[in-house]
Amino acid sequence: MKKGKNKAKAGVKYSLLFLIFTVMFSLNAFAQEGASGDSSAAVAADPEPDMPFEQRLDMRISLDYKDADLLTVLRSLSWTYKLNIVTSPDIKGKVSISLKDVTVKEALEAIITVNGLAYSMRKNIIYISQGDAEALELVSEVIFLKYMKAADAQNILRKAVSAKGDIKIDEVANSLIITDFPSNIRKVEILLEKVDIPPRQVLIEAKIVDITSSALEAIGVTYNFEYAPGTGLFERNTKYAEELDGTMSLSEQSSDLTGGQFSLNTLTFKHFTLTATLDALARDGKANVLASPSIAVLNGQEARIIIGERYPYKERTQTTTGTTETTKFVDIGTTLRVTPQINDDGYITMQVHPEVSSLAAALDAGPRVTTREADTTVRVKAGETLLIGGLIKQDDASSVDKIPYLGDLPFIGYLFSRSEHEIEQKELAVFITPTILYSREEKEKELGYEGSRRHEVFVNLNKPAKLNMVEQLYFKARQLDRGRAPDSVRKDKKVRKDQALGLYEHIYYGYPDSMRAPEALLYAGKIYMYYYKKYRYAKEAFARVISDYPDTDQAVEAKDLYRQVEETEKKEKGVVTRVAPFEARPLRAIGDIMPPRMLNLNIFGNGDD
Repeated sequence: MKKGKNKAKAGVKYSLLFLIFTVMFSLNAFAQEGASGDSSAAVAADPEPDMPFEQRLDMRISLDYKDADLLTVLRSLSWTYKLNIVTSPDIKGKVSISLKDVTVKEALEAIITVNGLAYSMRKNIIYISQGDAEALELVSEVIFLKYMKAADAQNILRKAVSAKGDIKIDEVANSLIITDFPSNIRKVEILLEKVDIPPRQVLIEAKIVDITSSALEAIGVTYNFEYAPGTGLFERNTKYAEELDGTMSLSEQSSDLTGGQFSLNTLTFKHFTLTATLDALARDGKANVLASPSIAVLNGQEARIIIGERYPYKERTQTTTGTTETTKFVDIGTTLRVTPQINDDGYITMQVHPEVSSLAAALDAGPRVTTREADTTVRVKAGETLLIGGLIKQDDASSVDKIPYLGDLPFIGYLFSRSEHEIEQKELAVFITPTILYSREEKEKELGYEGSRRHEVFVNLNKPAKLNMVEQLYFKARQLDRGRAPDSVRKDKKVRKDQALGLYEHIYYGYPDSMRAPEALLYAGKIYMYYYKKYRYAKEAFARVISDYPDTDQAVEAKDLYRQVEETEKKEKGVVTRVAPFEARPLRAIGDIMPPRMLNLNIFGNGDD
């Protein structure tokens, strides 16, 4: 009986223990369900006890909460992953979050960001607070820049810092001093990695050609006469010795140059003595100024090249206390300003401003400067040449001074007059070739390592030099052909036409791929046709234009001229030379059919070679 009672007591005891365990388990499950609402939190395995703090933050987890208490979620992360989290007393609210396969740090940042909070980590402790909490201390960090200027970087990053953040610059060290929350400083560093990159560079190669041609003719005469009859003038009877002495000057006025003189020292006609001096000057001048500067410039920056001198002048300023005088300078000579901008398609947009100036006069108010300049914005492909030409100035001045009536007499009127005729022509041509410069890193990124080793950046100076030569040859030939060149004023027409023809043929033979080749060949044919009357050579030239340059305007004109030559031959001789103009024919060698005339040509000389 007693033994049965003991068994009954033991059964009750075990039942109570089981009931207590069941209630505790249910309460724990209820607490977990209340913390997560109707959601569940799926987490990774528990971290090892000796796992470093940084590795715990890098563990990958999955979270799923709906309308859960914010503090409860933070305590759950802290307890599960052994994190030291300290929160300010004003943190409250609920959070709904669903994250898959993210790190603990990413999940913590997402929860904090969505609730408008801030955090910092110091010595394995995570401090979470509102933005103005004292628990989150601002930190300062110095960032040294590699390529950007500190002032430019400050303008870019000004809006990247928080309301409490600040950016100071150190221009000497070219660095930024950033004060902000650690998370914001990290964002600034990531942004700087993308913008603080090496700037691209452009090599500007320029050829500036300034040609001045002049021709001057001046003639004049100076008379000195004396009439001393010994008694009165005109042989009057008087007891006084009367004499007449005078000078008439009509000498040439050629400033700093003096021509030849012909002097008739003494010519006496019964008490009348005459001395005459004839001044004559003929001058041909040509000056070439060639500048070939090369300069590398950063993308978007201005490159300026000045070849000349700085002319000083005084500037007076009136003030209340008196007059102050300062010395200022003006640049005189050849100036080139280029601002390149590299485009993504391999083209370069350039703002170009060439200028050639000279001192005309030094006045009290300052120097008077004559200038020739152009201002343009163009887009060219890297390695191609930009030509700025046509800046031509020509002065043609003539003057005649004479004695009234005597200077109008036929023939002998030249003995009582002075004449001067001066022609001056100035031409400016500018050739600019931009080339993109690549660093070794840029070449490896674009072409690969092996490709970058085979890739060479080189400067093609032959292209602008060739273009310059063709333009000068063509310009010289046109001036000779039309008789407008200053150094051909006194040349015979046959000499001018012969030299022009030689230059035209030289352009065609020497530079057949240039833009001036079809024009030069067409003009050569016109000289054969209209001046020399050599119709066979004219038809050959027109045929070459038609066959070698079929898509040009000159080919259309050449067809009409070719038919005109045939009609002229029929009228004059009744015989037509057969030259097939419309079949494809290769460029021939120098001297084939048309006689070569380009031997010993010097476009920079006086054209007499």
